[in-house]
Amino acid sequence: MCSLNGGNFIDILEDRRKTSDIGWALKTWNVPPCRHSLKRTPPEIKKHVLSSEKIKSLIKQLSEEKGCTEEEIEEQARDIIDEMSHNFSFKVIRFFGYVLSKFMKSVYGRIFVNKKGMEKIASISNQYPVLFLPTHRSYADFLLVSYVCFYFNLPVPVIAAGLDFLGLKYLSFLLRGAGAFFIRRSFVGDRLYKELFSEYVQTHIEGCEFPIEFFIEGTRSRSAKSLVPKLGMLQVILDMYFSSRVSDIIVVPISISYDRTLEEMLYAYELLGVPKPKESTKGLIKARKVMSDFHGDVYVRFGEQISLREYFRNYDRSVHNLHPRDLSVTLKKEQLLCRDLANYVIRMHQCNLLISPFPIISLVISQPAVVRAGGVHIDVLVDYVYWLEELIRRTGATICASGETLTESLIQVVQCHSNIVQLDENLHVSFKDALIQSSTSHIPRLRNNTVKYAIPAMLGYHYGNQVIQLLTHVSMISLAMTCNGNDISVQDTIFHRYKNLRRLLQREFVFERETEEKDFMHALRSLKEENIISMEGSNLMPLPTAIDKFEFLSSLLLHFLESYYVICQYFLHSEQEFHPPCKKLSLQCQGYIENALLENSISDYRCLSLDIVNNCLAFLVSQHALSTISKDGESLMHPNHPNISNILLDLEVFLPAFEKNNYSRLSLPAAKL
Repeated sequence: MCSLNGGNFIDILEDRRKTSDIGWALKTWNVPPCRHSLKRTPPEIKKHVLSSEKIKSLIKQLSEEKGCTEEEIEEQARDIIDEMSHNFSFKVIRFFGYVLSKFMKSVYGRIFVNKKGMEKIASISNQYPVLFLPTHRSYADFLLVSYVCFYFNLPVPVIAAGLDFLGLKYLSFLLRGAGAFFIRRSFVGDRLYKELFSEYVQTHIEGCEFPIEFFIEGTRSRSAKSLVPKLGMLQVILDMYFSSRVSDIIVVPISISYDRTLEEMLYAYELLGVPKPKESTKGLIKARKVMSDFHGDVYVRFGEQISLREYFRNYDRSVHNLHPRDLSVTLKKEQLLCRDLANYVIRMHQCNLLISPFPIISLVISQPAVVRAGGVHIDVLVDYVYWLEELIRRTGATICASGETLTESLIQVVQCHSNIVQLDENLHVSFKDALIQSSTSHIPRLRNNTVKYAIPAMLGYHYGNQVIQLLTHVSMISLAMTCNGNDISVQDTIFHRYKNLRRLLQREFVFERETEEKDFMHALRSLKEENIISMEGSNLMPLPTAIDKFEFLSSLLLHFLESYYVICQYFLHSEQEFHPPCKKLSLQCQGYIENALLENSISDYRCLSLDIVNNCLAFLVSQHALSTISKDGESLMHPNHPNISNILLDLEVFLPAFEKNNYSRLSLPAAKL
């Protein structure tokens, strides 16, 4: 168990509690610019974009196509750039330095940052363009990297933000000053916007005035596990490297994790279908009550820098030599390379994670058997944390504890989350019963009694996923072996089932391309070295002394598979030939899952998560089991029953111990593991 005190990590709030915040915010800050910097101001960057040959050529082309004057298209372009662009000002950075210091000292105990990672960034930030790619689990991520850079006297980045932040009327002006530039979530079919966006981002790379920060997952992860990356912005930036317009770009993966997520209850309701509240100044003012709660510690780890020149060293960029320099040409091979880099960054996010023991606690007390039993003893949780920490350490991630003993640490963690979990007089830990908020207690489509059990399940889903994503590979192997009961399994058979699980869960977890065998063997070694399974030649078998551990690992992915199974059954049993678009369809599938819960066909309320439902629908589309059809001017979803039946058969392989109409679940351990 890792303690960060006195190590490579420093608490950047420690000195903020001892000296004046305003004096610190006004400190001398003189960071040398990148050697390639064009030293343009934000207005000059905007002017450069609008006067570029690519944009002028497009304006002329669009005016001919639309039959309007070039001046009209130019006016549209100016409006788009004015809406999009930042207005970076160091005065605003100092203002946020002061405000964020006050906010963070009120909400968090400590903010740990790896000092060595910051020193490495300092050594390269004046050499090449830098991309900061943080995880995105909370609104608190947004300016945190800027705050850390300001603390360590490093170049402060400009930040890609969603256009919905413009709903924060007065704050959006300050966000622009802090380096935020605002982009639409989607601009498919709008050539002018697409090219202006590309040129605006690329000129920042070429000009090197600021590092660029953006969230490669595209949005906050309500589920707290890594999302399948969005590639649009990364591809635009990589085009600069592939076309040799820059000699190198440095990518910095940043892992940010929280003891307690600011939006935990909001996420629980969103996962059940309550719409996300629109960003507004009024809503921000209402949210100030979070400052009265303690949210534990924050962990920020700047990972090893990735040099594109080194990462793509085997790729020949000369293929672009015959293309005009002002014409962006993205080859199919480069799109695959972009996805590979994005998935690698996600893996680095996970390898560099530092998390408290609470996600393990959440994972255990979310098990249906534990929920039915009314909780689990703290000593059992200590054992779970102890042995799971060893498996997690093998992924590169770290469990952090601050107490003198592990039991003391877990009690402190439970107290930090006392708003959602409880420790009774018998030292049993469980989610609290009364977690429904009166203002949002009514969720359309779901019964009130369902919501009562679903809210703690969604909280367990959010926190537990932080651990599940680290244990995915060992869990898939354990589940693949469970299909044989306690009989001996042949390694080749297990590997085949493992690959099938990767395919079934490709929307739930991020898997790198062509790494099946490497990931499988690494997870297999972890299970063997932790004495959970035995290996004799090509034969695998769970050790009798570790059956509880083996069964726990094999159960971690079942609620995903159960949800997929029920959704596939919905399409096969439905009398409808056509279904509404995915947004409405996901709610119908959620209602069908609720009925399965009420009929005791399944017992895990985490299956109600719309995150799982939407991922399942996306998977069915990718497997041609669902397709979009235009009917009477409306886009509808049409199921391919033979393909869905095949997917059901694949799912049933991994649910052999569960009668299809009466799932039983893992029993609660009667003693310490």
